[in-house]
Formats: sequence, structure tokens, C-alpha cells
Amino acid sequence: MSLPIRGRTFWIYAAVGIVLASLIVAYDIEISMSSPSQSQNPIQHVIVVMQENRTFDNYFWTYPGTLGYNSSLCMPLRPTKPSMGCEKPHLANSTALSSDLPHTWTSTWAAYNNGSMNGFLAAAGDNSEVMDYYDNRSIPNLWTYANDYVLADQYFSSVKSYSQPNHWYMIAGNSPQVSLFQGSTQEKNACYDSLTKQLTMATCAYIDQAQEIQTMANVLNAHGISWKYYDTPIPQGATLAAAIEGTCKGCDPWNYWNPLDAKNSSYTNSTYTRNIVARQQLLWDIGNGTLPQVSWVIPSAQISDHPPANITLGMWWITDVVNSVMQSKYWQNTAIIVLWDDYGGFFDTVVPPTVDGYGLSFRVPALIISPYVKSGFIDHTVYDFESTLKFIEWRFGLPSLTQRDAGANNLLNAFDFGRQPASPNVIPLTKAQLATIHHFIVEGSTVNPNPAGSAALAFINNDPD
Repeated sequence: MSLPIRGRTFWIYAAVGIVLASLIVAYDIEISMSSPSQSQNPIQHVIVVMQENRTFDNYFWTYPGTLGYNSSLCMPLRPTKPSMGCEKPHLANSTALSSDLPHTWTSTWAAYNNGSMNGFLAAAGDNSEVMDYYDNRSIPNLWTYANDYVLADQYFSSVKSYSQPNHWYMIAGNSPQVSLFQGSTQEKNACYDSLTKQLTMATCAYIDQAQEIQTMANVLNAHGISWKYYDTPIPQGATLAAAIEGTCKGCDPWNYWNPLDAKNSSYTNSTYTRNIVARQQLLWDIGNGTLPQVSWVIPSAQISDHPPANITLGMWWITDVVNSVMQSKYWQNTAIIVLWDDYGGFFDTVVPPTVDGYGLSFRVPALIISPYVKSGFIDHTVYDFESTLKFIEWRFGLPSLTQRDAGANNLLNAFDFGRQPASPNVIPLTKAQLATIHHFIVEGSTVNPNPAGSAALAFINNDPD
């Protein structure tokens, strides 16, 4: 399908071309619409696919009809020294960047620059890849999904920080406070003295705070709603203490992409342990008719879109997941929500709404795919990761976890439950493409990438065979 590159009317901009529209959109306004009762609702399964480290503008800068595009945008090298010059967005010349970009708490706030949205280059040491963007020639499948289903252009990540706290917000609407500011090395050093080989739980803030946070997994268990977290299973017989000490092979309580690995219940309660599974089991569950009602799907590094991973592989992975649903009995009753966890250091132009001292953060790409969404619809509603929680709560009649998800907008504006269900649009993958990503599907969770920027990502094997 041929999609246009650009050609439309633009919205309002600040001095450096920054859209301010999101600031005047109320965060907690619910969409007024008729929707079916819980017993009649056609959505029986919700699949959340969480990719890595891209802004909305990095993937959809020139997509027609979306908020944010400004042909005159030029990002200053130094916001306080305009004479140093600026850099315009440019079409990326490669689907794999040379290295990662900074996306820590510090760099995120520096890029935000008190809402001026002009510090992205300065926060990344003037790395020109900050201003890269892609279009339908680089990520055609994602643009096809946007054209056929729903593209949300005001879907913000939850906190101005890196992967770990944003993954917490994805499943809990909250995170350990220390995770906002610390990486895994700092978190681990506070818990374990490598010289004395002793746990120091009195100062183990990340693990301690993690135990106090109720996640959606807790709520789903309490209400008899089936769920799975598709990433890397916790080894049989593992304990959280052994994981902290580093004596448990395959354990990672500091996992940036799976917060459940930090909770003791994941090791001691079989109800949780058996639901944290290998990612390839998603494809088995779809084929075997055992897909749970709620699924979180986490990639391995090479198919995650996290720089320097090749985004072509990430696109094929997303397509494989979507195709598997479309070609199964589940298509008729499933909502697939494809998200990216944080900005990854790339530029974006829409100012995130302020809901508390931590967020919201920059926009991320968001695709909502279902036979009941509005076809070819660009949803301008303000969403965040808690909006996905709220959709799950609404669908299954569950209570809110925090003030964040209680106040978030539901995803309902993306849906039209009165419509004739749409037929699936399967995007074929070749045998060679499937073979290329297969190895990475069965790879385990990544060694935690450095949010300050790094050149390589490594793997842990989680193939159960």
C-alpha cells in the first residue's frame, strides 16, 4: 500500500516550532461515547507489546494529519547560545544507528528544558542522530498499521526517565522512586556488598520499594483474570535473595524491561512464577488456543528497536506478533496495543502535560490494532501508559491502582464497537525474514542497556528446549 509522505495543515508552534496543543488538553477528561456492557464487549484479550526507545517524531514525523510536524523546526545546539547554530530533522540514512543515545533522568529533563523542548541535541552531546526520523520507506509495516487501524499521536511515556521506571508504570502506574534516578549498577550496589558477599537489605531501596507496589498482575490474580508476561521465565527454584547476590543463573532483579523480577512474589508464589514466561510462548499460546486475557510482550534486544538494534528486525517482530493474532481465532476478540517505552534520546515536538513531579514524558509511537478500532484514525486524545491500564480496568471491571491510572484517559476514543468488525490485513513475511528474527525471539532478556548511552547490547538465552 502506498502512503503519502507529507502534505497537510500544521498546528500552532512555539518559537522553535514546538507544539503546545497538548498543554490545553485536560488529562482526566473521559471520552463520551456509548460502549457495550462488560458481558457483551467483544474484546476478550488485550495484548500490550512494549518496544524500546523511540519518540513519536522519530517514527511518524512526516505522517499526514498528525500533531507536531513543523517544516521550519531547527533544534539549537545550545538553547542558551543561539549563535552556535541548530540542526533540522533529517531522514535517517540507516535503520541501525551507530550507538545508543543518552536517555537518563538527567538527559530527559535537559531535553525538556522547562517545557521549551529545545534541549535534545545538548542533552546528547550534539549527536546528530537525535534528529533522525523514518518514514514509510523504512518502516512500511508500521505505517500500514497506522493507515489501517489507529495511530495515537499524543501517547506520552509516563515519567521523564529511562526504561525501568516506565516499564513499572506500564504495569503499575507507579515505580520505586529510586528507579527514576538510578540505574541497575547503583541499585545493586545498594543491596549487595561484593567484597563481603553480604546482602545489605537495610539500604536496598529499589528492592524494598518494589515490594510495596501493587501491579496489575496482583489485581488480575485477585479477580481471576488470566495473564502472562512474555519475556524470560524465572528459573525453577530461584529466590530473590539469590538473584540479588548474583548466584542465580538467568535471574535479574534489576531487569529494566520486567519489573516483576524485582518482586519476591514472583519467586515464592507459583501463581506469579508460572505466568512469567518465555516470549516465544506467546506464539505457541496463540496457536494452541491458550492466550490469556491480558498479555505483556517484551522483545529481546535485537528486535526491540533499542539503538543500535536494527529497526527492520523490530518491525518484522511486531508484524509476526500481529500476523499470528490475525491468522488465529483470537483476531475477532483482541486489542493489540503496540508501544515504545521511552524517548531513547530522539527529538519530539509536543510538550508533555504535567501531571506530577515526574511526568508525563515525551510522546512515543502508539498503534492500536483491533477489528473494532476506527479504521485509519489518528487519535489526538492525550494518553500515557496508565491509559492502557485504565482500558484493562474498564474492560474487566477492575479497580484503579493509583491516582495516575484513575485520572488517565481510557483508550475508548480509538474504538467503534458499533462497527462491522474489520477483516485482518495480514502483512506477509518471507521465510528469510522469519528465520532472521527467530533466533532473537528465543533469546532471553537483554543485559540491562546503559541509559547514558552505549554501543552494544548482549543477551541471555531463555530457550526452554
